[in-house]
Amino acid sequence: MLANISHDSKIDYLELNPAGSKLLFRDKRRQLHLYNIKEQKKQTLLNYCKYVSWVPNSDVVVAQNRNNLCVWYSIDEPDKVTMYEVKGDVESIQRTEGKTEVIVDTGASTISYELKEILIEFGAALEYKGLEKAV
Repeated sequence: MLANISHDSKIDYLELNPAGSKLLFRDKRRQLHLYNIKEQKKQTLLNYCKYVSWVPNSDVVVAQNRNNLCVWYSIDEPDKVTMYEVKGDVESIQRTEGKTEVIVDTGASTISYELKEILIEFGAALEYKGLEKAV
Protein backbone atom coordinates (compact mmCIF):
# COMPACT_ATOMS: atom_id res chain seq x y z
CA MET A 1 0.00 0.00 0.00
CA LEU A 2 1.38 3.41 -0.99
CA ALA A 3 -0.99 5.63 0.99
CA ASN A 4 -4.01 5.69 3.22
CA ILE A 5 -6.11 8.86 3.11
CA SER A 6 -8.63 9.74 5.82
CA HIS A 7 -11.47 12.03 4.82
CA ASP A 8 -14.78 12.75 6.56
CA SER A 9 -17.00 13.39 3.53
CA LYS A 10 -18.01 11.28 0.52
CA ILE A 11 -15.87 11.69 -2.60
CA ASP A 12 -17.55 12.46 -5.95
CA TYR A 13 -14.43 13.02 -8.11
CA LEU A 14 -11.11 11.19 -7.91
CA GLU A 15 -8.27 11.19 -10.47
CA LEU A 16 -4.51 10.64 -10.53
CA ASN A 17 -2.10 12.75 -12.56
CA PRO A 18 -0.37 10.99 -15.51
CA ALA A 19 2.62 9.95 -13.36
CA GLY A 20 0.40 8.61 -10.59
CA SER A 21 2.14 10.76 -7.98
CA LYS A 22 -0.66 13.20 -7.18
CA LEU A 23 -4.33 12.60 -6.50
CA LEU A 24 -7.06 15.18 -7.02
CA PHE A 25 -10.35 14.60 -5.29
CA ARG A 26 -13.52 16.57 -4.62
CA ASP A 27 -15.95 15.79 -1.84
CA LYS A 28 -19.72 16.25 -1.57
CA ARG A 29 -19.13 19.58 0.22
CA ARG A 30 -17.54 20.77 -3.07
CA GLN A 31 -14.06 21.12 -1.60
CA LEU A 32 -11.21 20.28 -3.96
CA HIS A 33 -8.19 18.56 -2.42
CA LEU A 34 -4.75 17.57 -3.67
CA TYR A 35 -2.92 14.63 -2.14
CA ASN A 36 0.80 14.20 -2.79
CA ILE A 37 1.32 10.43 -2.60
CA LYS A 38 5.11 10.53 -2.13
CA GLU A 39 4.97 13.10 0.68
CA GLN A 40 1.63 11.76 2.01
CA LYS A 41 0.37 15.32 2.35
CA LYS A 42 -3.16 16.58 1.70
CA GLN A 43 -4.17 20.17 1.10
CA THR A 44 -7.34 21.96 0.11
CA LEU A 45 -7.06 23.81 -3.21
CA LEU A 46 -10.53 25.27 -3.67
CA ASN A 47 -13.94 25.66 -2.04
CA TYR A 48 -17.26 25.59 -3.91
CA CYS A 49 -15.70 23.58 -6.74
CA LYS A 50 -18.17 22.95 -9.58
CA TYR A 51 -15.78 21.39 -12.10
CA VAL A 52 -12.30 19.89 -11.93
CA SER A 53 -10.02 18.05 -14.33
CA TRP A 54 -6.38 17.47 -15.15
CA VAL A 55 -5.47 18.92 -18.53
CA PRO A 56 -4.85 15.80 -20.66
CA ASN A 57 -1.24 14.54 -20.60
CA SER A 58 -0.09 17.14 -18.09
CA ASP A 59 0.05 18.06 -14.41
CA VAL A 60 -2.01 21.20 -15.00
CA VAL A 61 -5.31 21.41 -13.12
CA VAL A 62 -8.41 23.30 -14.25
CA ALA A 63 -11.26 23.91 -11.81
CA GLN A 64 -14.24 26.22 -11.46
CA ASN A 65 -15.68 27.77 -8.34
CA ARG A 66 -18.66 30.07 -8.70
CA ASN A 67 -17.69 32.45 -11.53
CA ASN A 68 -13.94 31.80 -11.51
CA LEU A 69 -11.96 29.53 -13.77
CA CYS A 70 -8.87 28.47 -11.80
CA VAL A 71 -5.76 27.09 -13.49
CA TRP A 72 -2.76 25.62 -11.69
CA TYR A 73 0.01 25.54 -14.29
CA SER A 74 2.38 24.19 -11.62
CA ILE A 75 0.49 21.97 -9.19
CA ASP A 76 3.68 21.69 -7.12
CA GLU A 77 3.02 25.34 -6.20
CA PRO A 78 -0.71 25.25 -5.36
CA ASP A 79 -0.71 28.80 -4.00
CA LYS A 80 0.11 30.06 -7.51
CA VAL A 81 -3.23 29.89 -9.28
CA THR A 82 -4.26 31.83 -12.38
CA MET A 83 -7.89 32.95 -12.24
CA TYR A 84 -10.23 34.09 -14.99
CA GLU A 85 -13.75 35.38 -14.48
CA VAL A 86 -16.25 33.34 -16.49
CA LYS A 87 -19.98 33.43 -17.04
CA GLY A 88 -21.47 29.97 -17.26
CA ASP A 89 -20.27 26.48 -16.43
CA VAL A 90 -17.12 24.73 -17.60
CA GLU A 91 -18.09 21.84 -19.86
CA SER A 92 -14.80 20.32 -20.94
CA ILE A 93 -11.14 20.75 -21.83
CA GLN A 94 -10.04 20.22 -25.42
CA ARG A 95 -6.39 19.69 -26.19
CA THR A 96 -5.19 19.49 -29.76
CA GLU A 97 -1.73 19.88 -31.24
CA GLY A 98 -0.38 23.14 -29.84
CA LYS A 99 -3.63 24.41 -28.31
CA THR A 100 -5.59 23.82 -25.10
CA GLU A 101 -9.03 25.32 -24.59
CA VAL A 102 -11.54 25.28 -21.75
CA ILE A 103 -15.10 25.17 -23.10
CA VAL A 104 -17.68 27.11 -21.07
CA ASP A 105 -21.45 26.82 -21.58
CA THR A 106 -23.12 30.20 -21.04
CA GLY A 107 -26.63 28.86 -21.57
CA ALA A 108 -27.10 30.68 -24.87
CA SER A 109 -23.81 29.59 -26.45
CA THR A 110 -20.37 28.18 -25.69
CA ILE A 111 -17.21 30.21 -25.23
CA SER A 112 -13.67 28.86 -25.28
CA TYR A 113 -10.83 30.14 -23.12
CA GLU A 114 -7.37 29.36 -24.42
CA LEU A 115 -4.80 28.27 -21.86
CA LYS A 116 -1.09 29.09 -22.08
CA GLU A 117 0.21 26.06 -23.96
CA ILE A 118 3.84 27.03 -23.41
CA LEU A 119 3.38 26.72 -19.62
CA ILE A 120 1.55 23.40 -19.99
CA GLU A 121 4.27 21.91 -22.20
CA PHE A 122 7.12 23.32 -20.10
CA GLY A 123 5.73 21.79 -16.90
CA ALA A 124 5.16 18.43 -18.58
CA ALA A 125 8.68 18.42 -20.01
CA LEU A 126 10.20 19.10 -16.59
CA GLU A 127 8.01 16.55 -14.80
CA TYR A 128 8.51 13.75 -17.28
CA LYS A 129 12.22 14.19 -17.98
CA GLY A 130 11.93 15.94 -21.31
CA LEU A 131 14.59 18.44 -20.40
CA GLU A 132 15.69 18.98 -24.00
CA LYS A 133 12.13 19.97 -24.90
CA ALA A 134 11.92 22.25 -21.84
CA VAL A 135 15.10 24.08 -22.87
